[in-house]
Amino acid sequence: MGFSISWLGFRGYGIKEAAALFGREVGGSSEDFDAPVNAYRSDTNWAIIILGYCSFPNPPDSYLSAFSQGREMVVVHIEEHRMFAHAELWSSGKNIWRVWHSGDENVMDLHTTGDLPASFETLSQQAFSKRDKESDVDYVFDIPLDLAAELTGFRHDEGAPDRVFFELVEKPAQR
Repeated sequence: MGFSISWLGFRGYGIKEAAALFGREVGGSSEDFDAPVNAYRSDTNWAIIILGYCSFPNPPDSYLSAFSQGREMVVVHIEEHRMFAHAELWSSGKNIWRVWHSGDENVMDLHTTGDLPASFETLSQQAFSKRDKESDVDYVFDIPLDLAAELTGFRHDEGAPDRVFFELVEKPAQR
């Protein structure tokens, strides 16, 4: 079936601080992100909040602008069964770049906006070159995901023996 998730990364945040942004607290740990909302701390100092569903096209830009005030944030949406991948970087209320691919529409589909990272050109050239050699594999799908992984150190489909995920649970109502 494939993944259908969204995730947000926050540079310099711990898991507890990132969980608090969503009104949640840290629950139990697991080797997988199989709870409705999970968190992971990357080796590159990013707190990753993983939603068990793809929220695209939400949240709207107005929300992302407000949510990224005073912080750097990566937003990723993945619908593998449609070969849809979307990644964007926000900083201090502004969208820096956005890259997305809709492989179910066209396997060569790729859209971009903003000030793209220097690595975009190389990743793009490599993906399209591989695609030309192996037409049955959608390498373009990986471009947004690879850009997000370069920043955050996290990719949803790459395992590591020491990765630990935490379930984020709703905070109990205060009386």
